[in-house]
Amino acid sequence: MSETQDAPRTQIQVIDRAAKLLDVLAEDSGPDRLREIARAAGLSPSTARRILASLCSHGFCEQDDNGGYHLGLRLFELGSRVEAELDVRTRAWPILRRLTEETHLTTFICVRSEDRAIALDRIDGRYAFSLALKVGGSLPLHVGAGPVALLAFGPEEEARETLEELQPLRAYTERTPTEVDQIMELMARDRERGYVISDEDVTPGVAAIGMPIFGHPSSTRPMAAVSVAGLVTQVLGDRKEELINALRTAADEISISLGHGMGREEERHEISPFGGEVA
Repeated sequence: MSETQDAPRTQIQVIDRAAKLLDVLAEDSGPDRLREIARAAGLSPSTARRILASLCSHGFCEQDDNGGYHLGLRLFELGSRVEAELDVRTRAWPILRRLTEETHLTTFICVRSEDRAIALDRIDGRYAFSLALKVGGSLPLHVGAGPVALLAFGPEEEARETLEELQPLRAYTERTPTEVDQIMELMARDRERGYVISDEDVTPGVAAIGMPIFGHPSSTRPMAAVSVAGLVTQVLGDRKEELINALRTAADEISISLGHGMGREEERHEISPFGGEVA
């Protein structure tokens, strides 16, 4: 077997070894000295030292003044992010289900990860059909109602920097905006009206409406976004305002469940426009 063929196997082996080292460091009262850590992980001291040095450089572990190794703050940050996303999904699911039942459309909860939006959950409605975003899938932040809501309702300068870093922006259809200044103008309009409309910018014939979800009151960035999607006539036709009201109610309820203030209290509806009381 050639060196080129061996390379993927070697890379996977390094990941496995790094995982073993992190598991050892995570043990209660586990070893913190190099030789003890290496022995517990079944590695040679030289191999353990090399991998630990790389993990430390990325913040996954730290070495104290006495030479001992400990888990790093980067793992805490990642764990907090995962916990937050799980909390969003758990709290949003019953509201998302009700929104699907009321509108008969497909609903989504998305969160931001770097320069993309990931679908945490998706509930297909009565008019379910193939859509670009599936659970665990992602879209860049310049297309789609949910992704754009995550970007538009955060700090404006940060949004511009993100778009410039994404250049060149991918055009999914002939209706996909790809110029930074144009997208910034569209997002300014979105912030003013309180929601984002995706009109065939990802998939021909498909539209969506999205709104931001906020968590802690001091946060200036959306914690997630909720959206409804369907055929253009279903989303942007006669029921458009009803959909916006139902989506606004859902977004407010999810935000409140995550600790945010009432926000748009004067716009909330105690009765769903599709019939039935709002919890």
